[in-house]
Amino acid sequence: MVPGLPFHLQALKTVSEMKIIDIKPTKKFGGAWCAEEAPGVEPAFPGPSGKQQAIDYARNCRFGCTSGGEIHVYDEKGEMVVEVIKVERQDQY
Repeated sequence: MVPGLPFHLQALKTVSEMKIIDIKPTKKFGGAWCAEEAPGVEPAFPGPSGKQQAIDYARNCRFGCTSGGEIHVYDEKGEMVVEVIKVERQDQY
């Protein structure tokens, strides 16, 4: 909670601080699964274990923002979220 900030804005502040990493296949890297962490930061994991490798990568990312974050795993076409993995905040140091 931020002192003096109206309740309806508290919720917006929390959502805006949450980090979300999308895991989806991409044509850009020949169908490899990507962990889209930020614009320009999208490591690709090819092969049959690519999806799991991308999820493992995302789990090991630092979710140092106040409210932690989520990993959104998409279907094989990259169109619909089929799983949401909640990640608690990890202390930076």
